[in-house]
Amino acid sequence: MEMEVKPKLSIEEGRHTGKITAVEFRYEPYEYTDVLIEIDGIQGVQLKYGAPTILSEGSKLYQLIAKFQELKIGEKINIENALIGKRISFMTLNEPGKKDKTKEFARIVDGSIKPLLDA
Repeated sequence: MEMEVKPKLSIEEGRHTGKITAVEFRYEPYEYTDVLIEIDGIQGVQLKYGAPTILSEGSKLYQLIAKFQELKIGEKINIENALIGKRISFMTLNEPGKKDKTKEFARIVDGSIKPLLDA
C-alpha cells in the first residue's frame, strides 16, 4: 500500500467552530459516548469529545445535550438525533500525550461546546 507523507497537523489552542458529524458508543472498559466533531477549515480531521454514557441530571452527557434541546425527567431521547449535524463553537487546549510526552494532542475543553446561534 502506498501512502502520502504529510506534514504534522497542529491545531491552534483557542476557540473554533465546527459540526458534530457522528456519535459513537464504547462499552469497554466503561460505557462511554464519543461525539466526533469536524473543525471548520481543517479538512479530514475530527476531534473526539467523550462523556460517560449516563443521562442523569448534571452528568456530562446531560449537560451537553441540554444545550441543544430541553430534557425532561423520564423522557427518552435519541442521542444521535439530538447532536449529529449541529453547528457548534468550542475551545481546545493542546496537551502532551499520555504515553509519549513529546507529542501534543488537541483536547476539547469540558463544557466549552455550545450551539452556534447563527447556524
